[in-house]
Amino acid sequence: MHEKVKNDYYERIEKAVDFIEENLKEKLTIEMIAEKAYFSKYHFIRVFTAMTGETVGNYLRKRRISRSSKQLISSNYSILDIALDYQFESQEAYTRSFKKIYNTSPGKYRKLNNNQIAYGRARLTIERLNHLKSNVTMKPKIIELEKKKLIGISVKTSLAQNNIPQLWNTFMPRIEEITHNIDSGCYEIHPFDSEFKMENFTESMEFEKWAAVEVDNLDNIPDGLKATTIEGGKYAVFEHKGLMSNIQLSFDYAYGTWLPNSGFELDKRADFEVHGKQYYGPENPESITELWIPIK
Repeated sequence: MHEKVKNDYYERIEKAVDFIEENLKEKLTIEMIAEKAYFSKYHFIRVFTAMTGETVGNYLRKRRISRSSKQLISSNYSILDIALDYQFESQEAYTRSFKKIYNTSPGKYRKLNNNQIAYGRARLTIERLNHLKSNVTMKPKIIELEKKKLIGISVKTSLAQNNIPQLWNTFMPRIEEITHNIDSGCYEIHPFDSEFKMENFTESMEFEKWAAVEVDNLDNIPDGLKATTIEGGKYAVFEHKGLMSNIQLSFDYAYGTWLPNSGFELDKRADFEVHGKQYYGPENPESITELWIPIK
């Protein structure tokens, strides 16, 4: 990616972070923050995550908790007043978020009188994006794909739950039962959800994931497995190299950095991963995983 473009992204997200820091006690929306960075709402969410490692909502919530903890120590305001001051709906909601960061309640924290900064302001670095150069294709292949037929299993999951390893542990022993497997690799599919709203995305929000293999027909589906399809169309295909635990960084680059500068738009079809012949397991640093992003 051109150095000028990288620096422009850095400066725009820095402006958004400045705006958040100056308005932690105000009611903020994704639209308001994205406007400060001159991004559309959808692309802002992707770019912000790529450059900070946090979703906008998580970052805002953690910074409010961290800033409010100072007020617990330095003032006599009630916990409810502080919670409402920092835009939490109730003392209960504030306490739940507070415990996730400090592992204790606001009341106990106040009694300890130990002013601990648990979550500081985001430190943005161009190095975070430069790091991706050795782990993800900077310029993807653009491929026109024909419709694919697959057989597999699916689960409802979330970033917080992350039951994808269990999904694959269940599916892998059953692949040999699929008689029409054409051996093009294993597919992890995230179907398009027309009800999904990116601005409402949280770590606990559920979405569907499939583990599947491609077949030449949908006859004789083994009990407990089911059929699905991947719609044909244009895809941007990236290669992620390395641990599966780092794959979100590659998705962040694809959606947050490449797509806004590509001239393409995201299409309303499934995105998916392919684990082919160069995939040696989730912990192997030499593993290659293909990321297929639907575009138009």
